[in-house]
Amino acid sequence: MVIHMNPEPKKVRTLLRVSSRQQLHDDDIPVQRAEAAQYISGRPDWKFDKEYIEKAVSAYKNSAKDREVLMEILADAEEGRFDILLTYMSDRIGRQEEYSFYVAALNRLGIEVWTIKDGQLKTEEHIDKLLNYIRFWQNEGESKKTGMRVRDHQAELVKSGKFVGGKAPFGYRLIPSGMISNHGRLLKKLEIVEKDAEVVKKIYHLAIRQGMGYSRIANALNAEGIPSIAASQWKPSTIASILKNPIYMGYYALNRRMHHDSFTRLDRKDWIYSREQIPELVIINKQDWEKAQEIREARKAGINASKKNPASPSAAPSRTSGRLPLIGLAFCGYCGKKLKNGSYYNHWQTKSGEKKVSFTGRYLCPEKCALRSCYSQRYLECAVWETVEKYLGQLKSIDLTEDFIQMQIQYRETMKKGYNNLRKDIKALQADISTLEEKIPSAIRGDYCFGAEKLSSILEEKEATLKELQQQEKKLSGLIRQEDSQKSFLKTFTAPCPDWKAEFRQADNARKQMLLYSLIDAIFVKDGDITIHFKIHAGFFMESP
Repeated sequence: MVIHMNPEPKKVRTLLRVSSRQQLHDDDIPVQRAEAAQYISGRPDWKFDKEYIEKAVSAYKNSAKDREVLMEILADAEEGRFDILLTYMSDRIGRQEEYSFYVAALNRLGIEVWTIKDGQLKTEEHIDKLLNYIRFWQNEGESKKTGMRVRDHQAELVKSGKFVGGKAPFGYRLIPSGMISNHGRLLKKLEIVEKDAEVVKKIYHLAIRQGMGYSRIANALNAEGIPSIAASQWKPSTIASILKNPIYMGYYALNRRMHHDSFTRLDRKDWIYSREQIPELVIINKQDWEKAQEIREARKAGINASKKNPASPSAAPSRTSGRLPLIGLAFCGYCGKKLKNGSYYNHWQTKSGEKKVSFTGRYLCPEKCALRSCYSQRYLECAVWETVEKYLGQLKSIDLTEDFIQMQIQYRETMKKGYNNLRKDIKALQADISTLEEKIPSAIRGDYCFGAEKLSSILEEKEATLKELQQQEKKLSGLIRQEDSQKSFLKTFTAPCPDWKAEFRQADNARKQMLLYSLIDAIFVKDGDITIHFKIHAGFFMESP
């Protein structure tokens, strides 16, 4: 009599994963779970044992060793706690070539790796290992293409003036937009919070009119007791983010920073902006926002230039809190070095015991030139103020001619045509690359007109060409944006010119310093001779004599 013993069913553990929060349904992954349960039910010798789940974990950006769940699976496999690992597709395990080695490691421990869509992933034969490597290599390519499609979609949303997600910047709140996403979620949009918008206006005023840096603005707001984000104190980094964000002039922007090991802020010429201004989001006018960027960038460039060459002129003052507004602009006419602060205080006490102090302002040559090295604040500033006020009194606004406007329109249309042609070439090249990538398995099997090595070489060449075209696209896009900005800027010339002379006279020291830096490149001072080098300023034109 023969007794047949039913073998013990194999213990099956499932791996469920999505790469983003948007793919979760009520913080769960029910579709993959249901598919896995149905797959297991069709195999009598399998028995579900446990579920591993990864929520919002990228299998492209993270390696196997950086994913806690995969390390847990490997540890359980080493202890022989299960027999089969089941997942929906191979890309649930990983989207890089290195994941083929992870599967091989599980196989060596006696664990079968199965996918619902691709069947069993074996590594017994050399061809099995090669196919696994190709499979995960394709997953990586698909992830790159998906990433490109997501970025392209986000770019189009931003260009069309749509909010693409994230927290509301200070000065705004999120409200329902009335639109539904592809995932069935209610999309949101930004709305101005008036009381916070007033704070934003104050921050830009302090930066532009008073020349304050991030730390001084933060200190000024904290001293006034103005509430910050999340009821904490204002920090320089928060001020910096507000002064750099184009949303305040009514433009969404994408591609403002790049993530490698850390975040790197990209130059604003590489940003992707909304095609048109969104009037309901404007807190700061376009000219003031651009002015804040010019001051910030000039200050940074001036600091870097001063490190290399201390005698180089600056386009913006490094600070405006001092009592000598010509520091940074005034140079010794003999040695060419920047004049430094040589001021001092006198302290004394009256007969009645009252303590008094007086300030004596002086500009000093750091080289102590023999012909003259010290200039009193009163002497130097009075001479400069007189010349500057005379200069400001001669300024007038001008009208743009129709010929000039037409020339600018034609120039922009030419650039736009070149940009559109470039976009067509890029799309065609992307389609070619996608088609060739799909032929890789056929090439490896020898069923394609090109061998695998030749196909790989063609792909590399096309990808290099694509990268070059994309760089040209970014550069041309930046030029078009600059042209739009210039067109908007030139329109301001037709507006009535303010009385700069009166404004200069009434300004405090910080405001005077900001005005001087916008007008003057450098002041060279000698004994009895002061030479002022005025900038050729786009907004200011001298009357003909």
